Amino acid sequence: MRVLVFGAGGVGLYFSAVLAHAGHHVTVVGRSATATAAERYELQLTTTSGVLAVGGIQVVTDIAEVQTDPTIDLIIVAVKAWQVGAAATTLAPLVGAHTVVLPLQNGIEAADDLANVLGPQHVLGCSCVVIAKRTEPWAATCLGAHAHLEIGPISDSFAGELTSIAAALREARVSVTLSKDIRATLWRKFMLISSYGGVGVLSRQPVGVTSATPETAALIREAMTEVLAVGQAHGVALSYQDVESMMNVFNAFDPLTTSSMHRDLLAGRPSELEHQSGAVLRYGRAVGVPTPIHWCIYASQLPSETAAHKTTEPAP
Repeated sequence: MRVLVFGAGGVGLYFSAVLAHAGHHVTVVGRSATATAAERYELQLTTTSGVLAVGGIQVVTDIAEVQTDPTIDLIIVAVKAWQVGAAATTLAPLVGAHTVVLPLQNGIEAADDLANVLGPQHVLGCSCVVIAKRTEPWAATCLGAHAHLEIGPISDSFAGELTSIAAALREARVSVTLSKDIRATLWRKFMLISSYGGVGVLSRQPVGVTSATPETAALIREAMTEVLAVGQAHGVALSYQDVESMMNVFNAFDPLTTSSMHRDLLAGRPSELEHQSGAVLRYGRAVGVPTPIHWCIYASQLPSETAAHKTTEPAP
């Protein structure tokens, strides 16, 4: 399978490594530092099982360098949520009749943003659970288990080969579940990441601390309950059992886990604040549901977010 990974952060490098190791033809669109490092070294992925070194991956800095004959089978969009709109326009020339586009962002809007430009017949919704950090321009570390994906078409017009995409990912040791209701699946992941990530930023602590502190864990649960209320008001099939399930996922994370938004804000980089707690606020206001915890997260982090975006580098 021909795979294009757009974005060379921790998650993009993780999927590049495991898919290439499984024998798929992988091209990565990254920045110049990534391309330079790839000319010298194999891609290094550190997991709990050791270090996986993978060669033969092409890295380009411009999509004009990407071959379109034969057609790309799978495009993995691994940029930040706030970069997805621009990514869709950039990727449009590479999308063939049977190309499938798989967004890995944390929020609930990326698949629709891509579909609006590329067409819903190409786009899968995806909930991705993996903790991957880029440690060098051409190296990443996966904390905890390999990735688990829940995927499904966002529209009845989807025309891609869902079974072959799932098979290719499974060959790469990625756990894949086919979702019967991808909207609800996305909202459950949204409930998890926006809540534990947001409270993690407020407390400046990893999961091992926030989960072991009863008051902080209770705050995360209440933040999830806010997302539940907002989603239900928008007609998403969620229940309080989803809060319990996502709390169980949160409690099972590696104790050193922090969200990407947490890490980005602390490092002074642009984050997905607008697409996490910011999105909870927007969707809540649209249906008159109050979200005071997510308002606190958003308002407290907005000055740092605004300052970081003033020096934003372009994707990927």
